[in-house]
Amino acid sequence: MRRLGLIIGLCAVLALAGSVYCLAAAKPAGKVVVTVTGAITETNSDKGLELDMAMLEGIGTKLYDGKDPWLGKKKYTGVVIADILKFAGAAGDVAEVIVIAKDGKKVTLKAEDVAKYPIMLATQDGGKPIGAGVGGPVKLVFPYTTHPELEKVYPKEDWNWFVVAIEVKVK
Repeated sequence: MRRLGLIIGLCAVLALAGSVYCLAAAKPAGKVVVTVTGAITETNSDKGLELDMAMLEGIGTKLYDGKDPWLGKKKYTGVVIADILKFAGAAGDVAEVIVIAKDGKKVTLKAEDVAKYPIMLATQDGGKPIGAGVGGPVKLVFPYTTHPELEKVYPKEDWNWFVVAIEVKVK
């Protein structure tokens, strides 16, 4: 009897974990804020994987309490890019991730840095949505406070504001 309960419990956990990935194929109900393109397997439009704010934050958010080189000390909440790639079904041989802003500015991240550091797309500042005047609604944030070595690799000019797309490139 215990074995049956254990098997049923394990099946429930696997089904629940699988349902997170099923959400990737869902169409956004709200305004699309980020589109993931390139070497991914999960898509929901002919453009790639379109995410509205609820879908993006539904991947899972983390808190970054630290330095913003432009705006001082901040408490950003956002989604780690590595988690977005996993959600989008990015290929295992990713070489780089290009983060694209509404104005066309592109910031290229090395795949190994995306895997190693909690580089994020922030969606909130102090628990409130990030306004367009300060880089929102989605902003590329490097964790300089917890990983100061990133500041040498990705200078403050790489903090991309008003992010609208992520392009995944393979080797």
